Amino acid sequence: MPTDSMRSLLGSTGMLVAALATTSGCGSDPAGAGGAGGSATTTVAGPGSTSSTGPSTTTVSGATTSSTGGGAMSAGCGLANPASGPLTIDVGGQMGQYVVSIPAAYDPTKPLPLGFAFHGSGRTGPECQAGDCAGFQTVMQDKAVLVYMTALNGPGWDDFDLNSTFFSAVLDKMLASYCIDPGRVFAAGTSSGAHFSNVVGCRFGDRLLAIAPVAGYLPETTCVDRVAALVIHGVSDSHVPFTEGEKARDFWRMRNNCTATTTPPIADIHTSVTSTPESHGCAMYQGCDAGLPVMWCEHSEGGYDGSTHGWPLFGGQQIWDFVSAL
Repeated sequence: MPTDSMRSLLGSTGMLVAALATTSGCGSDPAGAGGAGGSATTTVAGPGSTSSTGPSTTTVSGATTSSTGGGAMSAGCGLANPASGPLTIDVGGQMGQYVVSIPAAYDPTKPLPLGFAFHGSGRTGPECQAGDCAGFQTVMQDKAVLVYMTALNGPGWDDFDLNSTFFSAVLDKMLASYCIDPGRVFAAGTSSGAHFSNVVGCRFGDRLLAIAPVAGYLPETTCVDRVAALVIHGVSDSHVPFTEGEKARDFWRMRNNCTATTTPPIADIHTSVTSTPESHGCAMYQGCDAGLPVMWCEHSEGGYDGSTHGWPLFGGQQIWDFVSAL
């Protein structure tokens, strides 16, 4: 959850982080799966039970956090050589699979942001990392600890209750095992993963700084606390209609008490994007509560089935710019 000090940078005036870009290629074409090699296993237990059963199997209850002179630090700060690559965790008898990426210069004494990226239907966490979630890995790999989960009861994230339990378990594990700033946890996703990004934004608003749903709809509106939101959608999306992205955008706008005014005007962006193939534009809502900005981006990049459905090439950089400004 964002603190007042974290929120002060953006304030209530809003700022423009918008651009129209012309790109080549299709950023949302499926990428090949990665992630070979062995994996470690974690089992989530009840409160108060923390034990080690070997080099590749750990039981952990949940993470606690502490504050030091250097700012907020998770319980995992100070632990050397944390696991990376493909990992597993027991979620109610099912094995949840996820991939962890840590910066090459990772320092267990310096807390980092923690970012989750959720794949689209029929895809996997490794495929999201390898390119489905364009720019998430390449832009952020040296700046944050990154997690790519593979949905339980797939092919997508539609079992929101089970996958929320999965997310909570992985989040607890990450805070317990890695040096994370617990106030700088964010989640993004594409298509089915975007739906789930909206879900965790509602269900875990007290533990997340921001969300970034890409080409998704809003499954539920009963929320805990509030998050900053960057909503991205293609103008000709035949899988998740453009209007569904607008509904999600408007929900977060109203929840964060933003006005209907944007810089630049959304109508101007829409006119430009719809008339210029392979382009995008973003607008910041004005008057949002401090530290709870809402940004809207729309694009005309090619995606699946001849539509603009999918994660566009500018997505990863745009998400990092938004989150790092908080």
